[in-house]
Amino acid sequence: MPSNCRETDASCLEMIRSIIRTHADENFKWVEVFVDFENAQPTEEEMEIYQMAENVLIDSERVLEDVSSYGDGAYPERSQLKNDSDIEALKVLMKTMEPLVARTIGYYEHASKIERIVPVLLWELSSGPLPLEEQLANKQSIAKQFARIIGFVLDFDVQKMGSSEIINDYSYFRRVKHIVYQDFDHSAVEFPQVQMFLCEQNPMLRALCNGVDSYMHAHSTIPVHNTTDVFVTIINVCRFMLSNEECLSRLTESSKHLCCRVMTGLVILYDHVDQNGAFVQNSPIDMRDVVRLIKANSAQEKANCLLAGLRFTTKHFNDPTTPKSLRQLIATR
Repeated sequence: MPSNCRETDASCLEMIRSIIRTHADENFKWVEVFVDFENAQPTEEEMEIYQMAENVLIDSERVLEDVSSYGDGAYPERSQLKNDSDIEALKVLMKTMEPLVARTIGYYEHASKIERIVPVLLWELSSGPLPLEEQLANKQSIAKQFARIIGFVLDFDVQKMGSSEIINDYSYFRRVKHIVYQDFDHSAVEFPQVQMFLCEQNPMLRALCNGVDSYMHAHSTIPVHNTTDVFVTIINVCRFMLSNEECLSRLTESSKHLCCRVMTGLVILYDHVDQNGAFVQNSPIDMRDVVRLIKANSAQEKANCLLAGLRFTTKHFNDPTTPKSLRQLIATR
């Protein structure tokens, strides 16, 4: 919640939104709104929150570049060490590993920033009394920042999955550091927390889900569907933008792929939050159209990554309530 919003105002907005969303916005098929994910600029009222998110996103670019360039890490040096009892050689190796471990701790710390900014953005997108499509149209700069956060989350996790040496280096360092010294500069961070972060298959997605959980806990008087309706509405905005020829003519290739990543990320979030999930027959998300648009607007390798995300990072994909034809559609490259 923004710092300039009083608690009584927040409670009032929650009540208004709860009443309106119980009866309105029942047509989830199309949301004919163009959200400029590349060029939307904040109003004076939005500037503080927009800049908060921008600071996180600037760090996100650095973090993504860093994890993408991790490579073999300390593996070449670790593979040369024949015996952990060679203390002098171990000291040299640990000096090599210190900056790598510091980088890894930086990833963990950045996930905490994601967890903190998500509830703020969700509040801005969902708390006003307007129907959600109008709220999105009026808060384009905030929607843009939320979309970019989701895009980063998916990109980071893809890179982390392809960099097994990150967790190998960290585990090795944690196992042998006590042999060499006790005063590692980053010892203030609890190593088990970082280890748990690395053991997650999709650690940034977990941070994103935690941020949504924090938002829902902080605004427990709002029905769950008020939060999931935000996800559905943004998905349907992306569907419209990727299906309408006039909108398509305004989108760059990077914007098209961002729309695909946003749809994927929000389907995953919806599936984690909603009791029945995103894949049931009566889901408000047109999953077949989402899959069609992902395949049509992403290079095959990128589309495969997004479809794999739908298969392996959702809660309900393998439930018996998921139609077999939908499973097959998502599994088909």
